[in-house]
Amino acid sequence: MSDVYGIVLEGGGARGAYQVGAWQAIRELGLEYGGVAGTSVGALNGAMMVQGDLDRALEIWSEIRLSRILSIDEALYERLKRLEISPNDASSLLQRFKSIFRDGIDTAPLRLLMGEVIDEARVRAAGLEFGFVTVSLSTWSPLKIYIDAVPTGQLIDYLLASARLPVFKRQHIDGRLVLDGGFYDNLPIDLLAARGFTRIVAVRLGGFSRARWQETKDVEVTYIKPSESLGGMLDFSRERAAKNIKLGHFDTLKVFKGYQGRRYYLEVGRDEEYFLHLLLGIGDDRLTTIREEIGLPAEMPVRRMLLERLVPLAAELLGVGGAASYREIVIALLERVAAASGVERFQIYSWDEFLQQVVWCYRAKRLQLGPVSARLPKIMHGNELLLRAMREPVLDRLTAALVACLHSTGS
Repeated sequence: MSDVYGIVLEGGGARGAYQVGAWQAIRELGLEYGGVAGTSVGALNGAMMVQGDLDRALEIWSEIRLSRILSIDEALYERLKRLEISPNDASSLLQRFKSIFRDGIDTAPLRLLMGEVIDEARVRAAGLEFGFVTVSLSTWSPLKIYIDAVPTGQLIDYLLASARLPVFKRQHIDGRLVLDGGFYDNLPIDLLAARGFTRIVAVRLGGFSRARWQETKDVEVTYIKPSESLGGMLDFSRERAAKNIKLGHFDTLKVFKGYQGRRYYLEVGRDEEYFLHLLLGIGDDRLTTIREEIGLPAEMPVRRMLLERLVPLAAELLGVGGAASYREIVIALLERVAAASGVERFQIYSWDEFLQQVVWCYRAKRLQLGPVSARLPKIMHGNELLLRAMREPVLDRLTAALVACLHSTGS
């Protein structure tokens, strides 16, 4: 199986829209896959992936809403989320909670949706490996299931067994009470590794998750991870799904194409010396001003202060880590300007295009990246512990100095 990939899809409820975006990128990249495995929503998306119905999956997720998944009063649920509960709502909620405690939430809408989308005959005829995980509550043991072991006509039952949360109505397969497979293994890489796949793309959905895979030199796993939170497991809003699809698409392209940036997607093509040169291009006068505003030692030469004090401080405040390169630090600073000014995120930028956007926004929109001294109590001057507590004002000043330098030099 060394010539083709195996795709593994993690469980995570509404966050599953991210996987469809990843699938979109996988197709765009021309990656051939010969098997799919998943848990919970990963199993449901996985069945569509085996069928090859990307357009249908995009349509389903783009039109998703909670009432297409669960038998639930969606309007009441939204009021509950906003804490806008009336006395009448309280009575309805009490009855609803009693019903859930007694019987569980009905997933009939999800079963109906799966019946519209999943064509069991096509899944079986696709010629791809397909596996998923559920848990037998009867024996408290995992059930690792492959398509060839699923009785004919029961695929949807088995898929829903992989996605059966404790609050859902009870479900049995083969006389066994079952539970969501995420309680055993939410990222079942071993299902495909056991079938001989040595190159695997594993699409994660963030949050706490049980994954049992132990890395081995015999299997190469490429992880696709969300670059930001995908929201709640029950956030089946169209707006959230649309954003998560885009995130999955661009995060996957980033991994395989090597794009830079934490928030944006950049074809940089510049070495570390280039970014060091950009930092050193901040003039001595601006560095002296920053030193005075935040109270760093006056006896230290400004260039030494830049590299030994300001750059490490910026790396910590930006959250890029103490071992971050100059490239990562500069990009993170400039991404702050782009985000603050509404530069379109879901687009591939060359470095020159991105730099032009940032400088133009700085010049045209006059972002509030001015001196921090008026916003920092004097007690904080020179105290790096307290400066870290004033993260945004300090980063604003460092960003302003860098962008002003780029603007004046036309870099």
